[in-house]
Amino acid sequence: MAPISALWRRLDEPHGLVHGAISELEATPDHPDGAFLLDGAAIGTDSPDDTGPVLVEQGGGSPGPVGPRPPHPWSTRFSVVVDARWQTRSCFVEVLGGDGLDRVTLTADALGHWTLDGRDWAELEGCRDVDVSISPLTNTLVVRRLALEVGEERRLDVAWLDVPSLAVARVTQTYRREPDGPHGAQYVYADPTYGSFAFTVDPLGVVREYQGLFARVA
Repeated sequence: MAPISALWRRLDEPHGLVHGAISELEATPDHPDGAFLLDGAAIGTDSPDDTGPVLVEQGGGSPGPVGPRPPHPWSTRFSVVVDARWQTRSCFVEVLGGDGLDRVTLTADALGHWTLDGRDWAELEGCRDVDVSISPLTNTLVVRRLALEVGEERRLDVAWLDVPSLAVARVTQTYRREPDGPHGAQYVYADPTYGSFAFTVDPLGVVREYQGLFARVA
């Protein structure tokens, strides 16, 4: 497979950009089952949960509003190694933000046993895929691994890795293959927390447009 590279504009943030690439990977002692390498990077901002006015003490000793706190810019890079069946074998994510540099590493074996930063992580037992929240690149893993027929739907548990917080959780997701459209194969993704979204992919399974979140620009 020739190397693949894509650039997406984030639709939920004015200045957000996401890059992703897929290439073949030769087996190494660290990754004897590795077949493909996914590399990604993104920039964005993390808006505070509290969007109301912040009260601070003014000159007279009484609190007064100073307006919403500004968003916090951050950047991230990640890499995912998958085997010939497109099953995740490792994932490394690094985030640089106002609080400095932070990173997390996940590994998985062929039976779905996971580690988080070298420690066994039973919460992810049986998961076959990782989903890096900031990028549509990891949707390709599921699209290629499941190879759904039109009208087919599958539920699966994945290792969800949130960016920029780097929180890791087990999330149940649903993928349904819809009839192909003018822009390629069409799918509907759904999970209990964020709802459902339609997305289209090219013949290699790489996202072209993801409803309300990403649009491919290159």
